Amino acid sequence: MNAVPTGERLAALEARLANLEEDVHDMRLKVDAMHGVLMQAKGARWAIVAIAGCAGFCAGVAAKVLPLIGK
Repeated sequence: MNAVPTGERLAALEARLANLEEDVHDMRLKVDAMHGVLMQAKGARWAIVAIAGCAGFCAGVAAKVLPLIGK
């Protein structure tokens, strides 16, 4: 069996650990970006609800008034 010296094994382990740390850092940046987008969408959700409410109110008023105009 071919024995690998301890120094080479440690160097390989350090390289793998450095790559893992870089991957985790990239994932953290992506998660932070997604969190920011979701926090922005939270405010937009209320705006959409308000617009839908106004549109529903206007449609109700129009449904009540249009038959009176048509007479």
